[in-house]
Amino acid sequence: MAEKFYINADGLLLSDDNTLVEFTDGCTDGGGIIPGAHEAGEVVPCPDCAGEHRITSALVIPTAHNITIDRAESEPENEPEP
Repeated sequence: MAEKFYINADGLLLSDDNTLVEFTDGCTDGGGIIPGAHEAGEVVPCPDCAGEHRITSALVIPTAHNITIDRAESEPENEPEP
């Protein structure tokens, strides 16, 4: 499956790389992050076991591809209080 890119209102080039899911059945963990964009009702492979589970809720997590970090600011040193 090819990755699909789109530009949001703020000019970020995004792709839907992962989905945070909750499952109706299956593992005691109840969900996790799975690759790709998915919707509630789909049956997907479980990230924690060898089985498949039906998704009850899904939140697609977009990844930004056109962000450049050109400067990092150091954290201030912790100085003792007077």
